[in-house]
Amino acid sequence: MKDGTNGETSRGGSIQAVEFALEILEYVARGQTSVGVSEMARAFDTTKSRIHRHLQTLVSAGYLIRNEETERYSISARLMALGQAVSESFELATAARDVARELRDQTGHAVAISQPENDGMRILLVMPSRSNIEIFVKPGSLLAYNSSSQGKISLAFGDELVFARVLSEPLEMRTPYTITDPEQLRREVEAIRKRRWAVGPNESMIGLNALAAPIFDALGSYVGSIAMTDSVQYIPETPTTDQVRHLLAAAAKISANLGFRPRK
Repeated sequence: MKDGTNGETSRGGSIQAVEFALEILEYVARGQTSVGVSEMARAFDTTKSRIHRHLQTLVSAGYLIRNEETERYSISARLMALGQAVSESFELATAARDVARELRDQTGHAVAISQPENDGMRILLVMPSRSNIEIFVKPGSLLAYNSSSQGKISLAFGDELVFARVLSEPLEMRTPYTITDPEQLRREVEAIRKRRWAVGPNESMIGLNALAAPIFDALGSYVGSIAMTDSVQYIPETPTTDQVRHLLAAAAKISANLGFRPRK
């Protein structure tokens, strides 16, 4: 791990400094115990002052904690929570990828996998349609809870506290068809719980519709949604029996891949 005592300069400045800080973070995380400055200086073949400078930055950012008595460093709860969040996102996308592709090939519609965040549904994975005209949301997009089928699925099957918060806050109008009345949204969510699928025709964008269903993990907890997206011409306000059947079957497969077993 040789790097020299003037690594930030010799390796090209601030980008290399960030890279070295990340190497230190990985070293501490891999050790699964607290480590000292001298130990890391030997491991990286550099000075203790250089190591200490980066450790101070990582402590200030909240990713490491310093034991004042032993002067040793270990990973923080914040870093563990971040790792858990990344792990869950990767697990859902991995479990869903083949099923999403199969559903896309079956129906011809674009397919998206999303998971809930504080302000909406984050798109993790997209299988574009094979049509000459592409209609789909980009990976990384955040969909509002009240104006998307994925968001309404989350309100129906996810955290009750999130649902209560969404109902208590002003609901953003994306189009004239967006649900902005809390009572109307509550009734819609109750209907979704019974039928186990949701649509959002023209609610986030005129001419666009998505048909979504919930995904559950091994503990039976809601973790995300799978949705087919297309124009309202191809996914109507009342979807076809085959569209619903294919979607629910795909959601069940992904849930099974995550270890979910329906109660008998």
